[in-house]
Amino acid sequence: MKNYILAATAACGLAVAAVPAIAQMESDAETYVMTDAQEQMYMNWPAENRTTYQAWPMNAQEYFWTLNDNQKKIWWDTLNNDQRVKIVMMEPAQQTATWNSIYQQLNGTATPMATTSANAKITYSSNAVVQPTPGDAGPPPAKLPICEPMQQDNCINRGAV
Repeated sequence: MKNYILAATAACGLAVAAVPAIAQMESDAETYVMTDAQEQMYMNWPAENRTTYQAWPMNAQEYFWTLNDNQKKIWWDTLNNDQRVKIVMMEPAQQTATWNSIYQQLNGTATPMATTSANAKITYSSNAVVQPTPGDAGPPPAKLPICEPMQQDNCINRGAV
C-alpha cells in the first residue's frame, strides 16, 4: 500500500511540473490575427474545425483566409490535414496548379494517367515450333498399344487401362 501512495504522489508531482512547460509552449505559438468578418465566420464553424484551425501554424492560418468560398468548402469537406499542409508549403504557382487539379478531379474532368484508344486492335500470333527429339519413335499409330516394360513413347500406360 505504501508503494501505491508513493507512486501516486510522484505522478502528481510530475504532472504539476509539466503544466508550466505546456503553458509556455502555447504562449509561444503565433496565431493569425483575424478581421471581424473572419472571426465571425470562425465562430460559426463546428468545434472540430476551430480546434483543427488553432492547431495549424500561422502561415497555414493566414493561407486559409486567402481561399475563395469554393476552395474553403473543399478545404474542410474534401482534404485531410496532411493534404492541407502540403498545399500551404507549396510555391504560389504550385498551389494554383494543385487547385486546378483538385477542381478537375472533383468535376470528373481529370485526364487519366494512361490513355488507351477505343479503336486499338490487339493481334495475337503464335510461332510454335515442333522439334524432333533423338530416339523418337515418330507419330503414334491410330490405335495405341499398351506400353511394354521399358517403352515410353506411342503407347498407353498400363495403369490407365
